[in-house]
Amino acid sequence: MSKKVIDVFISGECAPCSEVSDRLKKGLFASDLGEGTSVNLIDISTEEGFEKIEQEKLDRVPSAKHEGKFCEIHIDPDTDAVMFTCKDENKEPAPAPVTDNP
Repeated sequence: MSKKVIDVFISGECAPCSEVSDRLKKGLFASDLGEGTSVNLIDISTEEGFEKIEQEKLDRVPSAKHEGKFCEIHIDPDTDAVMFTCKDENKEPAPAPVTDNP
């Protein structure tokens, strides 16, 4: 079985990106792809990250893709974890909401 990887595009200049990346770095995430899913953080302010976001034709961050298709991102207020919804991947998701968690 192949490993499932979600690419998450972030920037240090983006407050919602910080909320998402802080949780991801602590392992606080889940997805509808099931167990064995991992996350690959891509900082678009690096040369490599900038090239990748151009290749993917992304126009906002945070954004997430699995196998070239968009995933929705939201933060679950009950678990304080980042949740990815990737199964309905044919449409471009709305931007990730900002939470008011202290």
